[in-house]
Amino acid sequence: MKDDFSIGIIVLLVIVAIAIFGGGKMTKNSGGIFSTPAQTQSESQAQKQADIQNQIQTAQNQVKDLEKQIAAQNDSKYKGVVKLQYVNRSSNAGSEYVVLYMSSSATTTVPITGWTLHSVPSGETVSVPTGTLLYFSGQTNLENTVVLSPGDTVYVITGTSPTGYSFRVNECSGYFSKFQTFVPYISTSCPLPRNEDLSSIPKITSNDDCFDYIDSYPACKTQTNNLPNSWGYECKKFLVDKMNYSACVSGHKDDKNFYGKDWRIYLKRSSPIWKTRREDIILYDNDGKVVDEIKY
Repeated sequence: MKDDFSIGIIVLLVIVAIAIFGGGKMTKNSGGIFSTPAQTQSESQAQKQADIQNQIQTAQNQVKDLEKQIAAQNDSKYKGVVKLQYVNRSSNAGSEYVVLYMSSSATTTVPITGWTLHSVPSGETVSVPTGTLLYFSGQTNLENTVVLSPGDTVYVITGTSPTGYSFRVNECSGYFSKFQTFVPYISTSCPLPRNEDLSSIPKITSNDDCFDYIDSYPACKTQTNNLPNSWGYECKKFLVDKMNYSACVSGHKDDKNFYGKDWRIYLKRSSPIWKTRREDIILYDNDGKVVDEIKY
């Protein structure tokens, strides 16, 4: 591509040079772009200068058109669909991340595993890894291609995942934040205990205080407190069994809006990748074509 571009530029510059320096020697019979010497002598100096300027302008326009053609050939079909939105700079790998955003007006999904982020100044290149759509705690998780839907945001985090996996955030992910630190922060917007199915708890006097406890219990909090012996068995069992990430996933994974709109993708690096200033990052798709670029 670069050779084609260079050749095109050279050809157009030759045209300009001929127009400026060689025009006076061309004859009508030679097929040149200027008149014969006799005719040229009859033209005013102003007219000759105007002709030269017009030809220079034409050549410059051709150069611009050629640049656009070359750029278009290098652009990905996802250009304008997936964008490099922001870079969070940090001296800590766990706090450094690049934000990708997929347009909410897109009409299809986009697989991004294998895409690369390249630093022009440093030459550093990293690939977007696989991730797990639905993370299950306490077990081995299957990782697959990360596929974006319209309106999705991806945080490509330089460090290592607190869960050990790259994952898509869901309505139960807020449970993670109670025991682990995530950058950026994961919202604690889990289903509230009082909105769960409480039919297994007998509505008897000894459970009144337990029901009050459930009514005031915050979202995304795992039950670890000692519970009064006076509370009924069923009520205490509900709190212990249901107030945790695994139970939340089991009870809500089929909800319409279970999955959130962002992915946490981890590169598992121990030190930062991106420069804190004068950085130029290019996002390439799997065909090596430019999706987007961000500079700061």
